[in-house]
Amino acid sequence: MDDTAARQMQAFFVLVDAIDRAGSTEPAKIQAALKATDLKPDQLMMGYKGVKFDDKGQNVLASGIIIQLQDGENYFAVWPKASAEKEPMLPYKGW
Repeated sequence: MDDTAARQMQAFFVLVDAIDRAGSTEPAKIQAALKATDLKPDQLMMGYKGVKFDDKGQNVLASGIIIQLQDGENYFAVWPKASAEKEPMLPYKGW
């Protein structure tokens, strides 16, 4: 699963959680539940610090991870340093 599919699936799970907490399919109740969302890292499939929305609807706990194909077969997290499995190899030679 690439990052796009994983982010879409995570968004779906967040929406399902909000609908469940809203106890309704009424848009205003779902919106209120989404605004109150406060998911922790262990509740997510993505490597985010959690899910919590600001006043503009942005997840302020989202974070990215850069991976790199290093041996022709395996991908390794290389950034941020706190999540890195290996150091990035530079210059990157491509596929």
